[in-house]
Amino acid sequence: MYNQKAIVCLVISGLLELQLEQCITMKNKEITVCNPLPANMEYIKPLYDTINQGKPIKIRKVIDRYLMGLSDKKINELVQSIRSSLRQADLLEPVKIGLLGKKEYLVPKKQAVTLVVEKLRAELLEDGELTEEAIALAALLQNADCLKNYFSKFEQDTLKNKMKEIKCSEANKTAKEMVEYLEAYMVCFFVAIT
Repeated sequence: MYNQKAIVCLVISGLLELQLEQCITMKNKEITVCNPLPANMEYIKPLYDTINQGKPIKIRKVIDRYLMGLSDKKINELVQSIRSSLRQADLLEPVKIGLLGKKEYLVPKKQAVTLVVEKLRAELLEDGELTEEAIALAALLQNADCLKNYFSKFEQDTLKNKMKEIKCSEANKTAKEMVEYLEAYMVCFFVAIT
């Protein structure tokens, strides 16, 4: 919760999911709700509700609500909603934290994290077809400074080079647009918070 880059990436990932599901459109630094939230996306309902004001909302206003508020209420609602969804999917496990280990906290199961990281590793570090999901996740992890948590230094460098190749490639237009889109919105979010 203290990593502002991770919070920004979480919000961007939610916006990206909403856009891919055609629930919202983003144009001219404004977000417009154009369709209801599907039932299978209830985990990002707090973000959808923030955006769904009956009229277009400026991206900057969304940023302010999640990062500049007097409390962490908005981000806590979003995180709790996502956590609840992960708990229902049995992807979390309790761990003891604190000085005396008396406080319990839910974290992603190692098997679930390993599965995602291995899939990402296979798609991005080996030759083959790239999915939009893998490209988006790699770009988000890179922008949130979280690659080091899951990849060796060599793999991080390889991933960074692969992302540069995607941006320069004419072959995978959709992937190129995805990386450019994420980077543009990351810049927008970081300019707003500085």
